[in-house]
Amino acid sequence: MSESNKINKIMQFLEKHIKRVGYIQAIKNLQYGLNIMNRGRQNFPGENFIQLDEDGDFGVKTYNCLLSLCKYASLELIFKNIKKAAITNAIFDTKNDNRINTKKMVDNINNDLNLTGEY
Repeated sequence: MSESNKINKIMQFLEKHIKRVGYIQAIKNLQYGLNIMNRGRQNFPGENFIQLDEDGDFGVKTYNCLLSLCKYASLELIFKNIKKAAITNAIFDTKNDNRINTKKMVDNINNDLNLTGEY
């Protein structure tokens, strides 16, 4: 599968999550997931390590980072890291706010970012 096809699949994967949490938060979760994956690539010779600002802006750096990771990583691995990042962000962003049901947020993320099916 080409890198551009993988990127399209990733955007489809994120679609329901974007509708629930908003575009900016969903892109922050994507960026955090990409940063998690990139940390393991820091020591690869000849690799451009890109540490993304988790600012919710799907710009050139985010696209290039995603494109680079799509060359080496399976969709399943990328999806798992996006999901891990979304759950981590939800927990840390809401842990001190008793008005927010963090468990429900995590359940929604698990629902939205379902890893079943074909990639």
